[in-house]
Amino acid sequence: MRTQFEASTPDQHNKAEHKRQAHFQRWFATFASLAHSRLPLPEYLQKVTDTLREVAGVGSAVVEWIEGEELVYRAASGAAAVHIGVRLPTSGSLSGLCITRQQPLICRNSATDHRVDRAACEAVGAVSMVVAPVIYEGRSVAVLKLISGEVDHFGQSDISILDAFCACIAETIAREQIGQENRALLKENASVAAHLSVESSLRIEFEKKLADAMRRRQTVLDNAHVAFVSMDEAGMVVDWNEAATLLFGWKQQDVAGRELASFVVPERLRDAHRAGLTRYLATGEARMINQRVELPALRRDGSEFAAELTISEVWYEGQRQFACFVHDITDRRTATEANERLRLLIDSVSDYAICMLDQNGHVRSWNEGAHAIYGFAAHEAIGRHVALFYTSDEHGRDRPGDDLARAAQSGRVEHEDWHVRKDGSEFWAHVILSALPNPDGGAQSFVRITRDMTARRRLEELEASSRRMNEFLALLGHELRNPLAPIRNAVSILKLTSSDDADVIRSRQIVDRQLAHLTKLVDDLLDAGRVSSGKIRLATGIVDIADVVHLSVEASQPLCDERGQRIDVLDGGQPLFVNGDSTRLVQALNNLLNNASKFSPPDSTITLEVGPRGGSVLVRVSDQGRGISSDALGMVFDLFVQEHPPGAHLDEGGLGIGLTLVRAIAELHGGHVEAKSGGAGQGSAFSLWLPLAEAPARGAPADAAPSAAATRALDVLVVDDNRDSADSMTLLVDMLGHRARAVYDGAGALDSFEASRPQVVLLDLSMPGMTGFDVIRRMRDDRKRVIVAAMTGLGSDEDMARTRAAGFDAHLVKPVDLPELERVLALAGRV
Repeated sequence: MRTQFEASTPDQHNKAEHKRQAHFQRWFATFASLAHSRLPLPEYLQKVTDTLREVAGVGSAVVEWIEGEELVYRAASGAAAVHIGVRLPTSGSLSGLCITRQQPLICRNSATDHRVDRAACEAVGAVSMVVAPVIYEGRSVAVLKLISGEVDHFGQSDISILDAFCACIAETIAREQIGQENRALLKENASVAAHLSVESSLRIEFEKKLADAMRRRQTVLDNAHVAFVSMDEAGMVVDWNEAATLLFGWKQQDVAGRELASFVVPERLRDAHRAGLTRYLATGEARMINQRVELPALRRDGSEFAAELTISEVWYEGQRQFACFVHDITDRRTATEANERLRLLIDSVSDYAICMLDQNGHVRSWNEGAHAIYGFAAHEAIGRHVALFYTSDEHGRDRPGDDLARAAQSGRVEHEDWHVRKDGSEFWAHVILSALPNPDGGAQSFVRITRDMTARRRLEELEASSRRMNEFLALLGHELRNPLAPIRNAVSILKLTSSDDADVIRSRQIVDRQLAHLTKLVDDLLDAGRVSSGKIRLATGIVDIADVVHLSVEASQPLCDERGQRIDVLDGGQPLFVNGDSTRLVQALNNLLNNASKFSPPDSTITLEVGPRGGSVLVRVSDQGRGISSDALGMVFDLFVQEHPPGAHLDEGGLGIGLTLVRAIAELHGGHVEAKSGGAGQGSAFSLWLPLAEAPARGAPADAAPSAAATRALDVLVVDDNRDSADSMTLLVDMLGHRARAVYDGAGALDSFEASRPQVVLLDLSMPGMTGFDVIRRMRDDRKRVIVAAMTGLGSDEDMARTRAAGFDAHLVKPVDLPELERVLALAGRV
């Protein structure tokens, strides 16, 4: 290769020019022969590579065909001929870059050129090369490549040669494609010609038959009772029979040869009619072969009616016509719309099973509600007898047939009883079976409407069961209080009796504790009944939480002392007030403290935390006890529910009522209670949330509580039909320093009252014959001032309100505690 500093002699220049001219002459001759060749494309491409290699004087010439993301050696000459069919990726190669840029490129040395695929170059022996794209219809379809085993073998003249050959290849591709298209067209034309020949023969035969049919048609139409009209392609009336005259009011001579739409189509629809006819004639869309159309039609008098048109395209005497049979479907449309509305209404009803029955009781229709209630799909129920839904007991009595007979006779049967679903389960059904009137006098059909009333029935049963349970609990509580009363009186007597005998003292304490426990169980049992029936009432006022905490701790302290437990109260010293019932709040907090003590080990600490949280007061009782499992946390507040079965733990007694009362009391105060525990052995925390209230206005200090001791001896009359209760109460009053006597019925109470005029009467309410309410009414008629205290096993808010309204001065709930008795006696001592 010469450098720019080398000089050539004139003789050398002439020889080079002569050689170049000879080279181009040979190239042009070869190119001309290729341009006029008519070889198929594969042979042509091979001829191009052979010729190009010879003309260019190089080692190889290659045509690389583009297929997707790959290049395929479609034709090759020289050393590359053995690689025909090889596939190479377009990316990472000089050919791929040539395709992307759509311009020729030269590689002078493949060992140093980063644009080439060196492995591919080594495989075909390419040291230098030149590539050019074959462009057809604006896109690259192939790459023409010259390969040399020498460095820097190619120049600008080689690019010119490649461009010319690429143009030649593109022209050959175009010629090949046009040839293929022409061959396909010739083949298709031959097929079409054959089909046209057959079609023409068939059409001739068809036209003959059509002519005969049209003659017969005209005869039929002239005598038909159905309105028939036809029009030509311009929409003009061709045929109009007598039935059309009766339907529309126009005679044939009025409409013949005139536009059909102007006579039978309402004005607002005429433009659409004309546009549709024009569109059909232009495109042939929706070819009309016995097509049924429903639309409004117009009479001569201007009235409209619902019409059904059966439209057909026909050919008559070489002309296309459109024939229409017209029916007035006003009555049918009205009935159909009514039936559809009824069907939609029935299907949309999901709470009722609605089905139609024939005269024999077989199902004829089945709505979605019937599917939902009975479980049978429509295809499973339709055709089967209505007895399918009755229980086996009713089959034996032929209840299905009896219901059908009664409905046919009286018109309607309504009843409630058990019915059977598809899966065999039963439900409580409310059924109405009605006979449908038959104007033809034939056999009657029936409509059967069923509703699932199982939930209502179960609710009624549940309410009745709950009512009976509440009544039972109230009766049980009252009956338990009666025997507790003399026991409590006896314990109080023992307390007032001085005795130094340790065994006597211990025995009295045992009886006292167990009696207190039994009394609490009875109270909880009665409260459970009040909770379930919603009869708990509150005597609300502004309550200081500190007082509630103090009274609750004081009430729970004996139980904690017995177990060596300590109650640690954490409060900020901040006054906190709620609007509520102090007694009920103490009851709720006392239950939480007792629970904590009951389920905590001896010598443990119970923490009572009190403080404000936003607009609420938080009272939290935490213990170090047995804890609650995560499964039981959600049900600890349910009535009569305990985490473990009875007897599983020695410390788990009671009825499962206490926490239910806590929740009820919290909710009655507008608050709530929640339980948390880390699990077994992790202790528990119960949080009582109550809405904060404004602090009460400061006023005069309250009067000091009256002294429990009476200042003088009193005459006391004890009235109770339970002799043990009356006698033990009499003995207890005597031991308090008063004079008491007992009577055991209402009549005796009135006689004794008239004879001795006592200052205090302790009067039982539930006595046979004359009740306590009857007795106090007679005593109050005497006008003499006397303290009368009701002494009863009934202790609800309603009971106390009733005794207060009857004129009682106090209400003592059996068993009567000694302090309560002393309070009543002290009240009489001040009168």
